[in-house]
Amino acid sequence: MGDSAGLQFVSSYAFEAMQKVDVVRLAALSDPELRLLLPCLVRMALCAPADQSQSWAQDKKLILRLLSGVEAVNSIVALLSVDFHALEQDARKEQQLRHKAGGSNAESILVSQLQHGLTLEFEHSDPLRRLRLTLSELLAIMNKVADSNGEFFLKSSELFESPVYLEEVADVLCILQAVVYSTLSCS
Repeated sequence: MGDSAGLQFVSSYAFEAMQKVDVVRLAALSDPELRLLLPCLVRMALCAPADQSQSWAQDKKLILRLLSGVEAVNSIVALLSVDFHALEQDARKEQQLRHKAGGSNAESILVSQLQHGLTLEFEHSDPLRRLRLTLSELLAIMNKVADSNGEFFLKSSELFESPVYLEEVADVLCILQAVVYSTLSCS
């Protein structure tokens, strides 16, 4: 596991184990290394697999054993239990609204008026609201990039820069990329 100024990165060993779905190698990972892969592992364990073989059934049992007892798994399961179809439709409406408004953050389909700051709102939100807050912030940044015409700019983000919520926001981003990927394409 790589570490740079407090940030953790997936090691090449863990990446290869995940890429090959090598559950024996995954089981050998340390807790911090496994934590970085949790959103992917939970999604693999919960989603209906294309592979219906007996070997995958055995591998899935081992993955479930790896996940049992890991505290963050419950919050990831909750994130995966929302209506992603409706979320993606709202995200597309948000993109259209931002495009029409020239990138203005005045109105939002995904997020109504915030009662507190973005990070405090994130902390007190249910899983769907966390997904919506994160997606709205991400779409605002993507819109700013699209409007920058290749010019350098600095866009701060209270949510993405908060070290307190880094793991949880990373979980949300990982899930969003997996389930609403067409909305998040960078093309």
